[in-house]
Amino acid sequence: MIIAAPGPSSRLFEPVADMFGHLLAAPQGSHPRSLWQRSGTDVLVRCRGFDIPELVASGAVDLGITGYDVCVEFCLATGEPLIMRALPAARTSFVTYCTVAGRDVETIYTEYPAITEAWLSARADQRPVRIVRLHGSTEGVIRADDHGAGVLLVTSGETLAANGLDIDVPLLATDMCVVTRSQSVRWPGTGDLTALTLPSFTSGR
Repeated sequence: MIIAAPGPSSRLFEPVADMFGHLLAAPQGSHPRSLWQRSGTDVLVRCRGFDIPELVASGAVDLGITGYDVCVEFCLATGEPLIMRALPAARTSFVTYCTVAGRDVETIYTEYPAITEAWLSARADQRPVRIVRLHGSTEGVIRADDHGAGVLLVTSGETLAANGLDIDVPLLATDMCVVTRSQSVRWPGTGDLTALTLPSFTSGR
């Protein structure tokens, strides 16, 4: 089996290592920059968390460990159905809409354009806004744009507060999950996990 897990630069690297350290630990003597390893009949590759759902969907890997938010974004953007199973809570964060109070929002900056579009479409007060895709660290851009808002990943809320973003609406909670193309794919320690579905606001898509 080929397994994809977050690489050392990912925010999920440490939680994954803590949870699956006995299975994902690098072999003694391996090069510190090596991003793949073999363990018995399994091969582990480390990569960007955002790439893992696509690697699973394409068949390049059999099983991935990444964030639920990443899997939801991929499924909504591509229409690809993936099997998601919840892992025990490790680092719960929220995909959150945020802005400054009183703004007439015209642009939403986000690394989750598909989630943002689905959420906007489900709102009763639909209005046209422009969605601009960025790749993280968007709080400064949101604050600088007098008509800007964002949909971004929030854990503690400290960065929102430091940048004066005082309106925040959680859209979905996210933590680590296992993702596969088939219900039949199993890996030691992931056999009886709770199935995850897409958020309720995506039901019309």
